[in-house]
Parts: sequence; C-alpha cells; structure tokens
Amino acid sequence: MTATLNPKAESLLTSMGYKDVNVFVFKQSKKILEEKIKEKQEKIVFYEQKYGMTYQEFIIRVMDKNDPVLSKFGIIEKEDDDNDWDDSIRFFEIYSLRLKQYYENN
Repeated sequence: MTATLNPKAESLLTSMGYKDVNVFVFKQSKKILEEKIKEKQEKIVFYEQKYGMTYQEFIIRVMDKNDPVLSKFGIIEKEDDDNDWDDSIRFFEIYSLRLKQYYENN
C-alpha cells in the first residue's frame, strides 16, 4: 500500500521528531493495538466479575437452568454476553498476536 502524504503533514511529522511517515505509522499502529488489547481485556474482566467465573466455566454451566449463579440472568442477556465475551477473547488473542508479531523486537 502506497499513499501520498501532503507535504505539510510530512513537515509536521518531521518537526515532531519522526524520521518519516513510516516511523509515525508504525508507532501509532502499536498504540492503537495496545488500546484495543486493553479494551478487550477490560471487557473480559467485566464479564468474569459479572458472572464470577471464566468464560470456559460459563459456557459449560450456561445450559444448566438450575445453576445457582447463572439462573439469576435472563436467557437473552446470557446469550448477548456470551457473544460479546467470546468476541472479546478472540480479538484480545488476535491483537496480542499481531502486537507480538510486528513489534516484539521494535
């Protein structure tokens, strides 16, 4: 992917101490990945606290209608939370892997 950068933008970046636009993009991409990882981690912790268990435990217990903890929550709420929790875990893993792949030695 090649982009043409406005000369003023290039000048601004160099005045801010960046060698070139590639260095800037690389550093900003890392910050964005770190923010996304933090966001997903916070969601995972939220659901672990809400239900008092890990996601693995949740998916095993969620089908038991007599579960003393999970019976307090409605079916739709548990289904929505299940989807969001699962997505948060998957994206946390994806973003963490990308951070490691691209930034481990940089």
